[in-house]
Amino acid sequence: MRHVMRLMPPVILLLLATALPCGAPGTPRAPADQAISEIRLGKAPVPASKPDPTTTRAVERFLAARQSASVDRYREAGARRLLSGAVKVDAATLAGKPGQTMVAFDYRDGAMERLGTGRFRVQVYLLFADVSGRVVESRDEALTFTGGAGGYLCTSLKTVSMMSWDSNEAFKSASRLRARDALERANEFLLDWAKRQTSPAGYSIEDVYAAGAMRVMIPCLRFTAEFGKRGYDVVDSPLIMRRGPRGYRLEPAAN
Repeated sequence: MRHVMRLMPPVILLLLATALPCGAPGTPRAPADQAISEIRLGKAPVPASKPDPTTTRAVERFLAARQSASVDRYREAGARRLLSGAVKVDAATLAGKPGQTMVAFDYRDGAMERLGTGRFRVQVYLLFADVSGRVVESRDEALTFTGGAGGYLCTSLKTVSMMSWDSNEAFKSASRLRARDALERANEFLLDWAKRQTSPAGYSIEDVYAAGAMRVMIPCLRFTAEFGKRGYDVVDSPLIMRRGPRGYRLEPAAN
């Protein structure tokens, strides 16, 4: 009797398994010919509107005129013709300080903000370099444009933020590491690189770090852009300098 009782639970389970349909017990099954509807909560997101090519061209045209004025100060009048008479800005704001050129400018289509019929605002980014190609300043500006019979004019120009780029930290680190010669060689290499570019270009040295015995690493940025066009490319590639009998030299692999 004891053996019979031990065998009964498996037998009962087997009978129950064959009697019940596949799937979770008690789960209702939809008829085979009935489609299952997908239930979505909330509203579908509104698709992003495409940028108006007219407004995009107006912004690029104004910034390209300012870039041209930064290269040749005699062209400043052309850039000012795209400003309304109510906007009063000095030459440094419009085209950069003396000795500076606008290497690049950029803005996002999604940053265009409609202010009503024929008016919009956009935030732009500007990058300036000195005569050697070293980046010295960057700016964020808020520009407002108003359309008219002759096209769009910039009716407001406000500097949102400005940052000065310098090599003070790199100079301090190089002095501490006794690697000022390495910093000078890096500057010479980047200056030669900037001179060889056929389009607007600029570079920046971030700092100097020890990279093992007789070696230092110099992180730097190299910017290139197409003249008169928004956007730019940037290469973040450190220079590795090795100290030898004649001082620091750039390792061939870093070229």
